[in-house]
Amino acid sequence: MTESILVDEAAVLDVVKSRNVQTYFQPVVSLAARSIVGFEAFSRGGGAKEGGPSMEPSALFHCGLSPETKINVDRLCRETALAQFKPIHRSHRDLLLFLNVNTDILPFVDMQTQVLKHQVTNMGLDLADVVVEVPLRVALGKEVVRFAEAYREMGFKLSLDNCGAGDGLENILGAVRPAFLKISPALYGPGRDLDGLKRLVESAGRLGAMVVGQGVESEEASIRLLSAGVHLQQGYYYSKDGDGAGDQAQSFARKIQAANDKYKLAGRSMVRQRKEQFQAMFRTVGTVCSRLASLGEARFEDACRAMVRVTRGVVSVFVLNDKGLQITSRPHAEGGAKAISASLLGSARGVDHSVHDYFLYLDMGYEKFVTQPFISPFTGAPVRLITRSIYNSEGSRYVVCVETALPE
Repeated sequence: MTESILVDEAAVLDVVKSRNVQTYFQPVVSLAARSIVGFEAFSRGGGAKEGGPSMEPSALFHCGLSPETKINVDRLCRETALAQFKPIHRSHRDLLLFLNVNTDILPFVDMQTQVLKHQVTNMGLDLADVVVEVPLRVALGKEVVRFAEAYREMGFKLSLDNCGAGDGLENILGAVRPAFLKISPALYGPGRDLDGLKRLVESAGRLGAMVVGQGVESEEASIRLLSAGVHLQQGYYYSKDGDGAGDQAQSFARKIQAANDKYKLAGRSMVRQRKEQFQAMFRTVGTVCSRLASLGEARFEDACRAMVRVTRGVVSVFVLNDKGLQITSRPHAEGGAKAISASLLGSARGVDHSVHDYFLYLDMGYEKFVTQPFISPFTGAPVRLITRSIYNSEGSRYVVCVETALPE
């Protein structure tokens, strides 16, 4: 925390006067493309000139510095980063530079001066090659939203930085409209729900933002991100030369290859597991359908009640006629969820289901229909609704609807 370090404005001014700032680059990698797509610039005081003052980042960017000093530090760090990135970009035109801006300075600068724009163009770089990073903790402040709008209109890309759990990300995405969303290990670390991250990746994609996993320190973390659909990653794992064998580029290539290979193995295993789970659910539905197909319509109600009681994995069952009208009640298993009336669920005798996909697809000739997972109103656990057509002992066509528990 910067607050625990005593502010030393004179020392910071000495660093600014001597321009003794060093930039360190951390790669942002695409495991899908197996390449580096950009670098994030980190600035440190000292090290740029022999004998110059050395300074911890917590002191260089101390919140207690005067606004004028903060502005001068910020501009010096950006200019130094751009200068060091320029020769890299000259050889690799597709690379992006992720550039941090100290948002503390925003109330004290005139957006019309467009200093960053001039710094970038003076280096011969395109504005679209620079991604301006906005810390999530300040992303909804009025000054930051205005700053984001102004810099996006100039042509810069924006990135929300260090996003964690419970941050109300969808509202912030809508306000800032970033090109990138950088997430911290709080969203993908061990024990975290990757289904939630997958939903975030989908939401970000709908708003035009790509998710970057930051803080990756191990192969396991890299694979967890991949399994959630996050192939853009950065962290110490990719910037260290782990085994000391060969040069850093070779080490980097090995890490990406190893993560991809292990993810493929894990992915194939997950596909096999899901296939087995679906086969088990289809067997359960097949059992229910075979029983109903052997009966007349008058016996459907009692049969549905009996199968809910004795058939493993069946949460609820109901039957529709060939017009989509429900002709049975919806017998169901008891669970932790509070009971909901059939009328409220829209699943009582006489209800018309003909407009729903689970009926329409079968009416068009499909053999079966499987819904996306949802939370059962009866058990409070994840389930799917699977529907199939049958012809009963009287030769009439019906649609059997079976709510099945997801295998554990």
